[in-house]
Amino acid sequence: MLTPYTGPWNFAQAAHLLRRTIYGPSRTRIEQAVSEGLEGSMETLFEIPEEIDPPIYYNYDEDPLAALGESWVGQPIDDDLIIQMRLARNRSLLAWWLKKIHSEDQTLGEKLTMFWHNHFVVSINSRPNFNWFYLQKLRNNALGNFRELTKEITIDQSMLIFLNGTENLSFAPNENYARELLELFTIGKGPVAAPGDYTTYTEQDVQEIAKALTGWYAWTNNTWQASFFTFFHNSSTKQLSHRFDNQQIPNAGEEEYKNVIDIIFEKNEVAHHICRRLYIWFVNYRLTPEVESQVIAPMAQILLDNDYEIRPALEALLKSEHFFSEEVRGCMIKNPYDHFFSVFKSLDGKVPDDILQEYSFWNYIKQQSSSLGMELFELPSVAGWRAYHQAPSFYRDWINSASIGLRKQLIEKINPRLNQLQTGLVGIDPLEYIATLSNPQDVNQLLNDLSELFYPNPLTEEQLTFFKNILIPGLPDFEWTVEYGEYLDDPTNDEIRMAVSQKLNDLFSAMIDIPEFHLS
Repeated sequence: MLTPYTGPWNFAQAAHLLRRTIYGPSRTRIEQAVSEGLEGSMETLFEIPEEIDPPIYYNYDEDPLAALGESWVGQPIDDDLIIQMRLARNRSLLAWWLKKIHSEDQTLGEKLTMFWHNHFVVSINSRPNFNWFYLQKLRNNALGNFRELTKEITIDQSMLIFLNGTENLSFAPNENYARELLELFTIGKGPVAAPGDYTTYTEQDVQEIAKALTGWYAWTNNTWQASFFTFFHNSSTKQLSHRFDNQQIPNAGEEEYKNVIDIIFEKNEVAHHICRRLYIWFVNYRLTPEVESQVIAPMAQILLDNDYEIRPALEALLKSEHFFSEEVRGCMIKNPYDHFFSVFKSLDGKVPDDILQEYSFWNYIKQQSSSLGMELFELPSVAGWRAYHQAPSFYRDWINSASIGLRKQLIEKINPRLNQLQTGLVGIDPLEYIATLSNPQDVNQLLNDLSELFYPNPLTEEQLTFFKNILIPGLPDFEWTVEYGEYLDDPTNDEIRMAVSQKLNDLFSAMIDIPEFHLS
């Protein structure tokens, strides 16, 4: 099942690949992937993103160290900087993140950054620089080495705060991070073999690793790394259990945490655990015995053969026969951000030209998505969003009787007609968009182009007929050619323009409203 895909390569296959690997692929981006072929598309997706400008301050409350439009990154925060300024900086960080997701040249790194945020969970804290540095660690290492990223995260300031690493002291060890490091972040928890023995690790290992990680403290606010204090570090030799071959961890001071990670990563189950998480994120939640033996096992071996470099294993998965199989296409319910960008970005949604207004717009979208259960930096638990780990619902967790209406409202609020926003300022201009399609005067070609973009699988003839009747109810196909042609002949005629635009808005709303649109 992990054998390379050798079937046809056309719009459907390219769209499937991009729906799973970037946010809201546009028709232009999908057609680019078609022309690049599968191999060329992989090279584009795995490109290392360029250095990026840091977030700016955009609130209209005064920040003494960051004027409007200037970056606050690296600027200190002391006790005199009131809580509103801290919150404002954090809001700008999250708005900046969505601004990056909206960029047309995004690579796989954006989806992987969100994956790692769901994997190495932290909660937002009152030190915005800590949150920025954490997010940069994820971005900079998203396509890199899993073991090295784990080392960086282990002494990350936000993680030290979130999982009580700053309270992990030689005379009072705190086991929170050590437990999650084993259970969730690296080797995973297997079936209970005996009291305190979880097949892959034991309670003894949690206790001893906690001792090995003592001495780190997040106390500065404009540096990348936390500080190490020898006085608070347990200098004894730590004894691991038989699950780690009874290895010992001798005192190594501030280098000891690296030795801990290296020992954990000697176990092959680490590769299996992270490959399962990647599979659920990019492919499917159904980890059947067949998937375990024919996808996860060979994928894990590729990861081990490449010293935990993520790219070779993930690339093998995304290029596999299994990834492009019919059972995988359309099996995933879009998370709130995939849902939003599959409309706003796919249909060339416009944001304000003014950078401060754009940040305000993204902050609004962030707030709306939070109400749908996907709040950045505020995940429901250290295990991440339930859709990627909670059986038996998994992806179905994104949709319930309350959220289905909110998902629709989020899309309607970016529609310029429904939101009464000036066309061309914020939102989607349907006339401007369909002008980019192959033949918008042909109603069948128009519906075909939109269906290819919106849905992972073909629609039925009954569905296409239903959508056609929105544009030309009960009329022959040429009526749309005539009506749209009248608009092209006189595009400044407000009456004609509004009539055609309203029909297209109704069409878009109907196509986005059916269950198939929620699938990827």
